[in-house]
Amino acid sequence: MQTDFTAVPDWFPWENSGASIATAGGDVVLLMVDNPPGRNAAFYRVGRGLDQTGALTGGWTGWQQVPDWFSWENDAAGVAVADVNGDGEPDLIVYLIDAPDGPNQAFYRVGWSLDRDTGAVTGGWTPWQPVPDWFAWLNAGGDITVARTAAGLQLVVFMVDAPAGANAGFYRSGTLNPDGVVTDWRPWRAVPDWGFWENQGCGLAVTGFDGEPHFVVLAVDNPAGQNAALHRLLHPLTDLHMAPDMGVWRLLERDSGTLAVHAALLRTGDVLFFAGSSNDPDRHNAHLYGTTVWHYPGDEVEQPHTPVDLFCVGHAFLPDGRLLAAGGTGQYDPFFGLRQSIVFDPDTLTWTAQPDMAGGRWYPSLLALGDGRVLAVAGLDESGMLNTVPEVYTGGAGWTTRPGSAHWPMYGHLFLLADGRVFYSGGQYGSNNGVRPSVWDLASNEVTDVPGLPGAGLRNQSASVLLPSAQDQRVMIVGGGPWDMHDHSGATASAAIADLSAAAPRYTPAADLHMARMHLCATLLPDRTVLVNGGSMMEEHADAAALGAEIFDPASGAWTMAAESRVPRLYHSVALLMPDGKVVTAGSNPARKTEEMRIEVFWPQYLFAGPRPLVVVTTPEVHYGETLEAGVPDPADIASASLIRPGATTHSSELEQRLVDLPVTVTGEDTLGLRLPASANLAPPGWYLLTVVNHAGVPSPAVWVRLS
Repeated sequence: MQTDFTAVPDWFPWENSGASIATAGGDVVLLMVDNPPGRNAAFYRVGRGLDQTGALTGGWTGWQQVPDWFSWENDAAGVAVADVNGDGEPDLIVYLIDAPDGPNQAFYRVGWSLDRDTGAVTGGWTPWQPVPDWFAWLNAGGDITVARTAAGLQLVVFMVDAPAGANAGFYRSGTLNPDGVVTDWRPWRAVPDWGFWENQGCGLAVTGFDGEPHFVVLAVDNPAGQNAALHRLLHPLTDLHMAPDMGVWRLLERDSGTLAVHAALLRTGDVLFFAGSSNDPDRHNAHLYGTTVWHYPGDEVEQPHTPVDLFCVGHAFLPDGRLLAAGGTGQYDPFFGLRQSIVFDPDTLTWTAQPDMAGGRWYPSLLALGDGRVLAVAGLDESGMLNTVPEVYTGGAGWTTRPGSAHWPMYGHLFLLADGRVFYSGGQYGSNNGVRPSVWDLASNEVTDVPGLPGAGLRNQSASVLLPSAQDQRVMIVGGGPWDMHDHSGATASAAIADLSAAAPRYTPAADLHMARMHLCATLLPDRTVLVNGGSMMEEHADAAALGAEIFDPASGAWTMAAESRVPRLYHSVALLMPDGKVVTAGSNPARKTEEMRIEVFWPQYLFAGPRPLVVVTTPEVHYGETLEAGVPDPADIASASLIRPGATTHSSELEQRLVDLPVTVTGEDTLGLRLPASANLAPPGWYLLTVVNHAGVPSPAVWVRLS
């Protein structure tokens, strides 16, 4: 059905600079922008009772002025109506595009409680909010609308860019929160086949088919000899549509509280962020040190007292679930290491001093051993020299020095092997000090090189992981860059794998990353893949940040691209696997006093692949070599089970995480027998995440168990 055009009464502007229309139930809302010399203003009114003939049976309200309209070069405007705060009253959203000399920009604001009888906004207005990443320099139109989706209200903005030689329409959406602020903006998407050269106007509306939102796009073209208005239906692909293939990132409203230089998943499920003086000499001199405990996944945090400067310590979990941190910053420029050691108790949320080490350590590596002790190597000592004397921590007894060893680099990537030896992967912070990838026999102090690492000089701020499962004894190193900041050759995309179970292990090349990156994080996922996120293609350059995540499948040897995050994660950034199967990422500190506090959470693809299995155990205490009886609703549906050691990470170095396979036997209608590892070198004593995975590749939420 089509109706005739009907004049809007009392239309008064002579310098029309934009207009828009929206529906609100059975009413319509108009927005107009007037731009006479010396005055810029926008006005709105409500037309009540729209019927099928196009008539307004309830007439029009008077015009109401949008307060604080500041644009002097109005290029377009938009209006939408939705119940934003959920109080049952319609709210008004208005949109302006400003094009002063210099940058072009767009803003929106919400007027609370639109009164259909008077047409007035009665609940006040939010401040103007900018639309981020606005790039059009020759704005030729724009509009706004609101879509209601399963993920909540989505604000959709539209712009037309008309530079010389190219015209295009773009839209993006973001979650419209009850406070009237949009978070979690998605990338700009082009409207395909936009071929209009004389853009005279445009519009955007939303409708639905089969429960899915669709956009209706309007273009007005005015080439020589022809005037036309054209519309098309557009089915937008959101990140939720792509989630089964790529996962999704979500930016949280809460922040990390403390710069996430160091992060650990505690056995309580809390996340521990700590930074000491946060790469800030003023905080160091003032003894201002930071720790935040985030009670994931809620918003509550606590900030325990931090008695010492834990900036750039090493850390490892003790068998009882406490986190041991050793070293720290004694002085800035030049940096001196501290001899201190300290433990964090997840039950009391307190740091408690332990006996000092024999020598200071700044940027050391701490590695949990199979007998429950912790090995500490490298780092700068209290005089700023490389500490070449290893030490071992024993609970209740303190530290014992060992014979001097190789000049292990700072934050060297170390892995405990099944035979009790230690493997250095070739990854570290800074230079490798001329030390090749090698296996270190702690009993004899002998070191055996592992040859074949490609790009050995480009492994500063690389990532290394013990690939799933730990029984395979394969270590992968990926990414990294030059250690000399004056070397502008950039990051590497290369990856390599060493099979440490071989009689004469050596590295062999693996598939390259899709994106070169250094300062990256690598996280083991419960489906036995590896998530790589963050980093930059060039040192601390945010404009070269690698936002797209990647996932490595050890079974196929292939990398696949995952969803793009929104926050560049550079130096001093972290990532942690959580018990629910998501990955938390935080931090970034590319320059002193430049601190990224926002948190993002990655939902891997398996969270969109169907119902999740469940696993239940009757006791958290489990023992080496035993068979653990676990309850599951459908034992035949379970393909595998594993123990995953919780992460404790800093500086692209993650020495704690490992995934240990648990052979599965069906023992009853709703029970499985899970064979626990016999060797403590394969799985050092402590707390683990127990997870089962079904044949669809979907993992269960994890339960905590303590292996001893």
